[in-house]
Amino acid sequence: MPTPTAVLVVVGNEVLSAKVQDENGPWAARRLRELGAELLAIHTLPDRIEEIAEVVERVRRRADWVFTSGGVGPTHDDVTVPAVARALGRPVVRSAELAESVRAMHRRHHDGAEPPDAALRMADVPQGTRLLGDPSFPTLVAENVVMLPGVPRFFRFQFEGVAHLLSAPPFRLACVYVSSDEDQIASLLDGVARAHPGVEIGSYPRFDDADHRVKVTVEAKDAAGVAAALAALLAALPASAVVRTEGP
Repeated sequence: MPTPTAVLVVVGNEVLSAKVQDENGPWAARRLRELGAELLAIHTLPDRIEEIAEVVERVRRRADWVFTSGGVGPTHDDVTVPAVARALGRPVVRSAELAESVRAMHRRHHDGAEPPDAALRMADVPQGTRLLGDPSFPTLVAENVVMLPGVPRFFRFQFEGVAHLLSAPPFRLACVYVSSDEDQIASLLDGVARAHPGVEIGSYPRFDDADHRVKVTVEAKDAAGVAAALAALLAALPASAVVRTEGP
């Protein structure tokens, strides 16, 4: 089974100006990895229709899925929906089904009161958008673009509404913690990487008081390949330099 690929587009002036710290990018990276999908890139963009549309149009041609974060609310600076519509070459239309979901949610949280007109802007979507997941708070999917809220709690809830579309065999990961400096093991890592091209070897030095100087990761979907590369790595390293191993 091929590995699904994804790109995340984080939208918001508040993120670029550091008024709000993005939580969705790191969470999505972890969750996609858990699902067996490969995250190709994270783009952080301002609330500008032209820039969002240009990036979405470009990245959706190289990734199986594009997830947007933010810009789907009812205010003037929520421009993700029209930007995605432009990227797809579609008009923005009001979804009757989504409008009823907005009305029902507003009634639940405001003692039965009807929502203001501004709230119903959240029912405007690119034509042909599918509503997946929980019918009361659905996930918006137009072709291979998934439009998610920026609020982390809601982002995660709606992401899970489409998580099944990305499921694939899991990545296998082994870690070796080494007491040697990175430059002392660089050449042997080169050798292991050349001998095992189907496995990704990563080297991550530390400069604090941890019990190791370098964390080396061995990762692939092929469990046998990871085991073979790990064995080669442990054979190449001086036994006294290995602090501990984890996995796969």
